[in-house]
Amino acid sequence: MGKPLEASRCGKLIFIASCESTDHIKVDQLRRVRKPVTRSKSGVQGKVADVTSGRSRHAESQNELKAFQILLATAHPDAWQEQPFFLEYHSDGIKHRYTPDILVAWGSNHEVVEIKEDSEMKKPENQARFSLIRELLAEHGYSFRCWIHSEIYAEPRLTNVGLILRYRRVDVSAAEQERIRLAFPPASELSLRTLSETPGITVPGVLRLVLDGKLYIDWWKPFGLDSQISITPIGRLVWPFPASAHRDF
Repeated sequence: MGKPLEASRCGKLIFIASCESTDHIKVDQLRRVRKPVTRSKSGVQGKVADVTSGRSRHAESQNELKAFQILLATAHPDAWQEQPFFLEYHSDGIKHRYTPDILVAWGSNHEVVEIKEDSEMKKPENQARFSLIRELLAEHGYSFRCWIHSEIYAEPRLTNVGLILRYRRVDVSAAEQERIRLAFPPASELSLRTLSETPGITVPGVLRLVLDGKLYIDWWKPFGLDSQISITPIGRLVWPFPASAHRDF
């Protein structure tokens, strides 16, 4: 593991990176700053296979587990890291240390994410704390959001995510990718059933390309064979699914 790296202003960010240089540290070079811990007596803790990065993501709660799955299925970021740094700051003369749950990067946009229960976010002390953290992170060029339980568990997106992620280990041949590409007239949508009835095109192949961000579904409609597959984003574009994530074949 690389050496700790620091940046100071009103708040101090402390990273652990896989490189030795402090210049132009990329999100995919970061390592989590602490070992996974169990936050509840029930021992909820798990891993999510991230096929794209070739490693597992460690979740410390059911909320994190589901949030990580949504990121892997819908977000198509350039990189993301769980527990990416410490933010050290002073408030009312007391030193504090904050560890975000996730850092997500789309190009130059770096977004820090805190995952919380709805009831926790309603507490005045948490609202004041995260307002200060938002200001401190903005001074370092990071945006900040709280991602609450009700947003993470919103349906039918969560069910669709669980379904589509079953295909993340599918290997789509170059020949099948080309057949899928040619099946779409410009700016069109086709049903999954129509695609699956095309010689040389399989349902697993299509859904793997959805996970790769090369094809799109409407995450906010129940998914099935009659669902539409598109070459451009469709449906409600709800975070973490920015329209700018489109990737060509």
